[in-house]
Amino acid sequence: MSCLLALLVLSVGGPAQARMGGDEKGNGGSVIYCPHNQPWERYEVLDLYEARAVQTFRLKLIEGYSYQEVLGKMIDRLAGVNPTRAKLYQSYAKTFEQEARMIADAEFTDVPDRGWGALPKGCQLVQGAVQYKRPSIAGYRYFINKDVWDSMDNTQRAALALHEIIYREGLLPENGFQSSNGVRLLNGYLHSEYMRNVSLRNYVDVIQRSGLQAIDIQGFPVILHGGGLGQSGDGSYAVEFYDSGTVKNAILARSFEAPGPHGKKAPFICGTEAKGPPAEIQFYPTGVIQRIRPQCTSLGFVLYSEESYGQMTAFDVQYDADGNISWASPLQFELKHPNYHLRASKIGGRVEFFPTGEVRRMYIGHQFADSNTSWIRVDGGEGRTLVELEKNDIYFDVVGRIVDMKLLPRQKAY
Repeated sequence: MSCLLALLVLSVGGPAQARMGGDEKGNGGSVIYCPHNQPWERYEVLDLYEARAVQTFRLKLIEGYSYQEVLGKMIDRLAGVNPTRAKLYQSYAKTFEQEARMIADAEFTDVPDRGWGALPKGCQLVQGAVQYKRPSIAGYRYFINKDVWDSMDNTQRAALALHEIIYREGLLPENGFQSSNGVRLLNGYLHSEYMRNVSLRNYVDVIQRSGLQAIDIQGFPVILHGGGLGQSGDGSYAVEFYDSGTVKNAILARSFEAPGPHGKKAPFICGTEAKGPPAEIQFYPTGVIQRIRPQCTSLGFVLYSEESYGQMTAFDVQYDADGNISWASPLQFELKHPNYHLRASKIGGRVEFFPTGEVRRMYIGHQFADSNTSWIRVDGGEGRTLVELEKNDIYFDVVGRIVDMKLLPRQKAY
């Protein structure tokens, strides 16, 4: 009876399927079984065989006293080149055992998610694991064939666990994996010599080929697939490199923090309903940020100095060679000081900064701006004056005082 129940739970069709999350078919981890091999070599995770025989990777396998030790060391290979993914996989690995249900004395039905593959002659595929997006009522996400698991060494067990961890990321909405091809490619790559001195250019290529969306590039979250600006012919966003191997430009994720004045961070969130790329990022050859150009919304910055404070939204932000904000093209700008109150919107100009982060200069461009949207109230001694701004230059010192105004005013008292 227990065997029958196990088979019903793992079935890819039939009543038990609804209990595992509606129309989910399950996503499997395949293992090659070669009965003619030595007992300790009879089981190999398909990902590793394909990496060696199909992708021609030179494998750099790890051994350990437990599969958790091996799995941890495999994930650590990601930490230098992709720390965000490494952190994600570490969180998945931490809960793997408590979310895994070992089922003994059962033959797992096949999960048709592999796509094309290859096998050694005289060998066959067995289903080593099945994963569901939605855990069972008891909290199990992974179902493991215990007979297969017990016959593998810790290296193979870790490879199977890592397959499921990669697949878990692949099942996230932004990835939406329908097959395990990309999972097997990345798993094999992580087990290869390429990870000894991993090249960012090669790693970006592998992640893009795998179909995964997110990646870290020079300290910023970047996405590799979508549509619109930067899109290459295969539907992926282009990542351009300098000859030195550093990234020249890429497309930022839908949520990130941009460097702002005084080293503060400016949060950026692009809603899921927005189409096209969220924002473009460019780097200097040194890898330091050079420019951010938001596409779906603007960036908002808090401004302040010793005597002034305000805020700004911008659609183009430039940085100097040290990564400090240099200037921005604002949509809206406001600055307050005991001696003045400045407001401008839809100005088509730019705001420049001192290297320390204070506003240095504000230039209001050629676009017309009336007194409802762009003005400065200044203390004229005998009273305050409203100056409508059309095309003007205003210079500030580092504490926020106005040191020079080159205005084309249409003045009126108020």
